[in-house]
Amino acid sequence: MLKVYRVLDGLDVAVRGLIFLLMAVMVVSTSVQVLGRYVLVVPFPWTEELSRRMMTWLLFTASAIGYRRGGMVGVDIVTRKLSENVKEKLEITIFALIAFFGLFMMWQGYDFAARMVRQMSAALGISMFYVYIIIPFSGFLFFIFSVELIIKRLTGYKKEDKGEEKEEASC
Repeated sequence: MLKVYRVLDGLDVAVRGLIFLLMAVMVVSTSVQVLGRYVLVVPFPWTEELSRRMMTWLLFTASAIGYRRGGMVGVDIVTRKLSENVKEKLEITIFALIAFFGLFMMWQGYDFAARMVRQMSAALGISMFYVYIIIPFSGFLFFIFSVELIIKRLTGYKKEDKGEEKEEASC
């Protein structure tokens, strides 16, 4: 089971690298747009669209990583009053619902992206398939990370952090 967690940690690192790359492309594209518009007085039409596409990809990928790390916003006014046993069952139920939502994103997201293969983006001239394929990819991440969180809850798995704190995802 530890090998699976290592693979998922590697996937986490790879996706965070992708997030860094997306952010870098977005910053460069926006900088080129500002430079072109205000210094060269020649706006580049592709920079704005590229920045929007990078932001979309950034949000979908970063939300999955944030979910895995327990960084999503949650309302705990009700759950604070529950017993630990009920809280754990509720968390597992929430993780399972998010896993099903991830499957739904994979299914419907791929269907939607496949229908967009022939549609081209206005400024970049690329197939909109490449824009929308992030939806099923993100769904896959949500699904796989939900399964991981469920297994960790059921087995009581705890990983020692670098700062000797225990890593634990919460809903």
